[in-house]
Amino acid sequence: MSHRRIFTFTVGSVLAILASVQIASAAQISGVTISSVTATSAVVTWTTDTKTDATINFSTDPSYGIVRDPTFTQTSHVLTIPNLTQNTTYHLRVESTDQSGNTNATGGFVFTTTPDQNALTKQIQSEIKQISNPKDLVAINQTVQQTAADVLKPPTVLGAAKVIPDVNGAEFIWTTDRASGSVVHLEPDSTYSGTYSITQGDANESTTNHDVKVVGLDASTKYHFSVASPDSLGLIGLTVDDTFTTKSTLPQIQNPKITNISETVATVTWSTGSVLANGIVDFTNTRTHKTLSMGDPAFLTHHAVELTGLIFGTTYSVLIHATNQSGDVVTSSPITFVTVRDTVPPVISKVSNQSTLFPSDTVEVQTIISWVTDEPAFCQLSYIHGIVRSDTNPPTARPAEQNPLTDHTEVIVGLTPNAVYKFWVNCHDAAGNASQSDDYVLITPDKQKNIVDLILQNFQGTFGWVNNIGK
Repeated sequence: MSHRRIFTFTVGSVLAILASVQIASAAQISGVTISSVTATSAVVTWTTDTKTDATINFSTDPSYGIVRDPTFTQTSHVLTIPNLTQNTTYHLRVESTDQSGNTNATGGFVFTTTPDQNALTKQIQSEIKQISNPKDLVAINQTVQQTAADVLKPPTVLGAAKVIPDVNGAEFIWTTDRASGSVVHLEPDSTYSGTYSITQGDANESTTNHDVKVVGLDASTKYHFSVASPDSLGLIGLTVDDTFTTKSTLPQIQNPKITNISETVATVTWSTGSVLANGIVDFTNTRTHKTLSMGDPAFLTHHAVELTGLIFGTTYSVLIHATNQSGDVVTSSPITFVTVRDTVPPVISKVSNQSTLFPSDTVEVQTIISWVTDEPAFCQLSYIHGIVRSDTNPPTARPAEQNPLTDHTEVIVGLTPNAVYKFWVNCHDAAGNASQSDDYVLITPDKQKNIVDLILQNFQGTFGWVNNIGK
């Protein structure tokens, strides 16, 4: 007789058994991201809500290949798909399985690998070498230039170019956002019409820090300019038109002298060569250290400044400042002098005369007499008809000069033709020291003589061949 064991389950006991059994479910996949796609690889990331392994099925068609991480230790998964083909579209899905074998997979994702630029460039270069038709090469070049312009922007000049002018040139400094050449275009303002005729620099240079020294420019001249930075593809970064002015030539203080020194006055003279400049003289009392300034604002090449208000028997130190028309200043080395009592009269020299006959109804003679003094002096010319002074033949005196000069000229009109005259000069300086020249003879031209005789006679008067006759 067989016996069978009969188990009886109540509803409550069944519920208790079900509660004690853990029902397993697949991990949830989220946040699938495809990144870092190159010509030959891609990175895929995703997240699971429990620890799982990581698997990628991928292929160039919906039949996926596999990349797998077999460990069950992560909830965040990163896998790289290697050895892909460039410029190719791939399909993939991600799959995650936990340690209990529960698997979940996503729907399909699609990505395309990038082209291999180096391989593409080599391929294009190889194919271009096989082209022999010049027109095709021109068309290809135009396409390359247009593509480059679409893909690349010209180098950008960052900020304004810095200009450092000099007398006959200038230095230009600027920066660009990428390596390129360094060129400066220039045109004088007097001929500028929107274009430039002067170009200096190196277009083939490759740098982001540009420094071009332009030479051969004119001094004191305004120029228009633009800096340019061409790259290897012929794209040019260019600035808008701007201007600068070169410096003026510096004056040089030449032959500085202190002359006509007296108790309270002295004269400072110098030249500045071919450069126009004005002059200021600082003179310092070396005992009291008090400094005064005097000068002439006119732009000249020969300068003379009279220093007044000096103290007798005092040593002074002088500095000459010459300023050109651009405002550049040069200063001389110190010059010293001592104020003294002036007891030396002016020295009269280089006396000459020249007479000219003017034919007319009444023949007139014009005579020019000139002389030089070694210091500013007040002079007066006197003359007589003939060579002997007497009570019956008193001298005629010309008006005395009102200003002290070193170069003197008198013009006499109305002398008698074919006549002998004697003349002399009296001069005195600011200190009252007086001097008188020698007596000089002039012969006015004869109205009957021919032109050769007149010229010879004028030469005689000019070079003093008959000086001192009748003395």
